[in-house]
Amino acid sequence: MQKKCLVLAAILSALSLSALAQPAPPPSSSGSPVPAPRSADYREAERAARELARTQYLAGIVGQSPLKATAETLLRQAQGEYQAGQYFRARERAHAASLVLEALRFQEVAPTAPHPAGRGGRRAYEAPFRAQEAIARAEYEADYYRVNAPAVNQLIQEAKRLLAQGNDLARAEAAHRLARAAHHLMKAERGF
Repeated sequence: MQKKCLVLAAILSALSLSALAQPAPPPSSSGSPVPAPRSADYREAERAARELARTQYLAGIVGQSPLKATAETLLRQAQGEYQAGQYFRARERAHAASLVLEALRFQEVAPTAPHPAGRGGRRAYEAPFRAQEAIARAEYEADYYRVNAPAVNQLIQEAKRLLAQGNDLARAEAAHRLARAAHHLMKAERGF
C-alpha cells in the first residue's frame, strides 16, 4: 500500500501543475479585464426570452382593442429592454403585457353568467374580491412608490371599470389580470 502511495506521489510530482495550466486570455483592447458573464444573467435572460415569446403568442390570438394596442406597446418596449440587456425590466414589462392580453382573452371567450354552477361556483364567488384586493394593492403601491406612468393609471382605471360593470367571472378575472399587470409594470419601472 505504501509503495502505491509513493509511486502515485512520484508521478504527481513529476507532472508539475505549471505544465497543466492554461495560458492566460489575451488582454482586452482597453487594458481592463473582460468581466465573465454571471450565471444569474443567463437565467434572467432566459426568463425574459420565455416571457417575450409567451406574450408574442398571446398577441397573435387576441382580437383588436384599445388595450391590445397598449399591450403591443409594452411588448415593443420589453423587446427593446431585452436587446439592451435589461432582462429584469424586459421580463416584468412582457409579463404585464401578457396579463393585459390574458384579460382581453377572458373577455373574449369566457361565459358571462353571474356564477357558473358546479365546481367553479366558489371561484366565481371569490373572483370580484380577488380583483378588488389586486386593484387596492396596485393603487397603494403606485402611491407609495409615486409611480406616475400613464399606462399604470390606465390599467388600474380599466380594472375598476370592468369590476363596476358587473359581477361575473369573466369581468372579475379580467379586472384581476389588469391590476396584476399594473403591478408588474410598476416593478419594471422601478427596476426591482
